Amino acid sequence: MLCLIAWVVFGILGLFSVKYRVLAKESFDCVFRRITFKKCNSNLDERIKSKLTGNLMKFSPKMARGVYRHYEFLSWIFVALFVVSLVLGAQGAYNLAMYDNCAGPNADPDQCIFTPDYDVVDCDDPLCDDGHCEECGDDCDCEECS
Repeated sequence: MLCLIAWVVFGILGLFSVKYRVLAKESFDCVFRRITFKKCNSNLDERIKSKLTGNLMKFSPKMARGVYRHYEFLSWIFVALFVVSLVLGAQGAYNLAMYDNCAGPNADPDQCIFTPDYDVVDCDDPLCDDGHCEECGDDCDCEECS
């Protein structure tokens, strides 16, 4: 079922190169046939399996043998990880767009590394010297200036 991930990857690469459009069509056919509980006609799954285990053979023949034997199970694990990461990434992007943080409406803004920095300066900030805010030009009277 690794052809599902191959379909997404080759679909994106196919936007930039004709070489990958053929592979994207082939992987889409494989995904469609697998969804309908049929065997792939394209041998794309077998080619990916062979290439992967061939590259692993250089480093560890035992690992390559295990990957070859359990390829179907491992491919389902990778598909599940791909779907979960896609959903969590979309949820984080939605929260970032709607609430200016990754974690949602009632979350601590420091939880998200992508939280926009608004440069709030208060009286404890070194930019507020002698009651005058260097950044915004206002008087610092122990209130926020932004």
